[in-house]
Amino acid sequence: MPWKIIAHTADAGLEVYAETWAELFKLAAEGFYHICLDGDLSSSPFEGFDNSHTISIEAIDLEELAVSWLNELLFLLETRRAIFIPSSLSVSDTRATLLAEGVLAPANQARISVKAATYGGIVINGSPSPFLRVFLDM
Repeated sequence: MPWKIIAHTADAGLEVYAETWAELFKLAAEGFYHICLDGDLSSSPFEGFDNSHTISIEAIDLEELAVSWLNELLFLLETRRAIFIPSSLSVSDTRATLLAEGVLAPANQARISVKAATYGGIVINGSPSPFLRVFLDM
């Protein structure tokens, strides 16, 4: 599995390994949803849902980009009860930008309360390949 959950006393941690920056952010979203939805990634039917969605994020560095990405996914989960499923995702590590296009799928109701992705203990680097360690405030 390209991501794993890290045991932590008060929070949940996530480590992600990937070949590209875009894959890293996509896998981080998958691991994040696994934590938020207690492993149940099933969704409700798309009926009555305006499901096309674009996410564009500009940050000062990759740490801020990763935290902002996960917090945007949390915002969509909280406010629209939806999981963002990217059909295309591009990340620039030199400019710390992300552009993702995809759909919103209705999330099931059972979920774990995640307050936010945090900067505490964050590690992100690209050598030898993209890696992210991030903690979620529960």
